Amino acid sequence: MSNGNGSYELERFMQTGSDALTDNMTERLATTAANGLEPVDKLNDPDIREGVLQLLDLIGNLNRSGALQALSEVPEKTAKQKCEGGILSTISLLGKPETQKSLQFLLNACACLQKK
Repeated sequence: MSNGNGSYELERFMQTGSDALTDNMTERLATTAANGLEPVDKLNDPDIREGVLQLLDLIGNLNRSGALQALSEVPEKTAKQKCEGGILSTISLLGKPETQKSLQFLLNACACLQKK
């Protein structure tokens, strides 16, 4: 029986849902909600909040520059490349300027991370 208001039906619906929940289900829902709020709670830490904001800015810059798209193509490109040869092929690769530049990039990245 609708009174045109709808609040009675909503209240009855909520009561029926509440009655259907067992204590175990209620406990699981509460645990899930608490676990879901934990990452949000960590954002109250100023260091974490600042780091997340910097990371989001960095992701935005990478996206605008096209770098994210380029990175997404790396696995497919790598899978299509043939890797034949042994130690002599590897030594030959080390002589290429792009290989040296890539190795230098990795060494610089590692050095920056080790400073902290």
